[in-house]
Amino acid sequence: MDEILEMLEKTTKRMQKDLDENQHWALKQIENYDGILKSKASSEAQKVRALLGKTLEYDRLERLSSQLSILYILQMFAFKVKVLKISIDSIKEQLAQSEILEKAKGIEDVEKKIDRLMILLETQYESMTKIEEDRKKDVSYVS
Repeated sequence: MDEILEMLEKTTKRMQKDLDENQHWALKQIENYDGILKSKASSEAQKVRALLGKTLEYDRLERLSSQLSILYILQMFAFKVKVLKISIDSIKEQLAQSEILEKAKGIEDVEKKIDRLMILLETQYESMTKIEEDRKKDVSYVS
């Protein structure tokens, strides 16, 4: 679980850095597009291209922001699963010391569910990574 948290943290930091860098660049581009849209010397074709470019920049920033939000949510979820796992281990240890563990088989079921949640979290992270890689391939193809 620590590995997942570490991977999520690294990915989140990288995505935050990418968003910050892209946001600065995108805002400059949007200003340029606004200048073209407001200019009386611009042709209709230039204004249409500027409007499309401005929309694409906003969409790109929104997509990056959404991905970052999902990563933060996954990070919180992974942390909560880790805390839950530690709590269950502690309870299990206390029950073993008091010899009640044999009577409390339900805790094992909870542990199995936590393991399933960890697998779900890993799968979600892998899916997000795959989506990001596919997005980068699509963007490079369009460029």
